[in-house]
Amino acid sequence: MNHLFKAVIVDDEPPARRLLHELLAEHRSLIDVAGEADNGNAAILLINNLQPDVIFLDIQLPDMLGFDVLKELSYKPFVIFTTAYDEYAVKAFDSLSIDYLLKPLKEDKLLKALNKLQYFTTGNHINPVWNNFESLFNGLRPRKEIKTLSVKKGTKFTLVQLADIVYFEAYDKYTFVHTINGQKLFCDHMLAVLEEKLPEDFIRVQKSYIVNRQKITEIHKYSNNRYTLVLNNKDFTRIVTGPSYLGVVKEAFEV
Repeated sequence: MNHLFKAVIVDDEPPARRLLHELLAEHRSLIDVAGEADNGNAAILLINNLQPDVIFLDIQLPDMLGFDVLKELSYKPFVIFTTAYDEYAVKAFDSLSIDYLLKPLKEDKLLKALNKLQYFTTGNHINPVWNNFESLFNGLRPRKEIKTLSVKKGTKFTLVQLADIVYFEAYDKYTFVHTINGQKLFCDHMLAVLEEKLPEDFIRVQKSYIVNRQKITEIHKYSNNRYTLVLNNKDFTRIVTGPSYLGVVKEAFEV
């Protein structure tokens, strides 16, 4: 008799969640879907509460990466990633023997992943995700040497030099680029995506801001493990760092 695995689905796209539900319905004797979440913070609460055996986890979520969800869990479940990542990421999964489902999801790929799940839960096999977590996390976060970024300016897209960008701001459902000459331009990327694309000079200092460390002119102690960053644009914008980013800020600016 098969072991019944309690599962949670984490994906911000309703059609993707519905499709996975439909595919898993054919494996009711193996998988019991106990809940679902459409963002990282909700997923962390749900998973820590339900303690599922396995998570079907999208890599790119609206508020964080799937890897960041794993870092906040109170225990180590099995993980089957669902991803639309490009080829280099898929190869990284393969090299580490990590289960993944490449979107659009397919029945045969799901069956293969479920077979692998059963394999790793029999005997003394090691959970591959958590055994190789650090190398997986680092391997999928390459720093690309880009010099420009495409942003929307009026009815057209234009290239902005990264050296001219002071900071990125997430507001409501939008992301804006603020430049050294005072321009505020629309950017068609979430901050989590920009973290992956941008070089190391760009540091995420709170959930709504990424700053260019080369454009910081002063750093002041604020309160409760936070700092105020003064930027060298014409308005001398002041950004207060988030307490959860204290370690990142202290390492980046040696404060």
